[in-house]
Amino acid sequence: MQFQISHKPSFSLLKLRLGPGQSIKSEAGAMVYMSSKMGVETKMGSGFLSALSRKIFGGESFFFNTYTAPDVGGEIGLAPDLPGDIIDLDLNGKSIFVQSGSYLASDPGIQVVSKFGGLRSLFGGEGLFLLEISGTGKVFLSSYGAIVPIKVEGNYTVDTGHIVAFENSLQFKVGKAGGNWKSTLLGGEGLVANFSGNGTLWIQSRVPSGFISWLTKLLPV
Repeated sequence: MQFQISHKPSFSLLKLRLGPGQSIKSEAGAMVYMSSKMGVETKMGSGFLSALSRKIFGGESFFFNTYTAPDVGGEIGLAPDLPGDIIDLDLNGKSIFVQSGSYLASDPGIQVVSKFGGLRSLFGGEGLFLLEISGTGKVFLSSYGAIVPIKVEGNYTVDTGHIVAFENSLQFKVGKAGGNWKSTLLGGEGLVANFSGNGTLWIQSRVPSGFISWLTKLLPV
């Protein structure tokens, strides 16, 4: 699969060149353009219950679209709803956990399943479910703002709203940003995720809630 990510990191667009019969699976509604005679198939993905929890709790679409190129090959452009970055990852049999709304597309063989994370996964408005993405092949993730990879070796603390994804070799606990609840509630930072272990963590440089809060202040009462 040949691909190019242009207009990074603010208004990223994923351009793919598919060979004859080659396919790409994407979040429903991500298609910007495609060449003629491209086949389109819509499926729920990993079963009805997983699709339902992905929609209700994970913030993702109920369906995936799979685009397949005709005998002459084809082109397709994909982009997320929010302005921001796109990155590509090679899983090679590994699995990662992804925050709500950051899955964009992948090879058809990649599995996307909702996983219950308990109260610890209450990332800023994210809910009780994360997406576990696993398999062998390419996966494309999106964000609001630029995506920054961080190599965690030991312990690392991140504002919960800035998390995009992390390898399953990392563990995390949600805690207070300050030394007490007063600092947490009034200091503007809210809750943080304290990661431990060894692996890669991907964060986004902006959060949608921050933009919404700024925009709300400008609206007439």
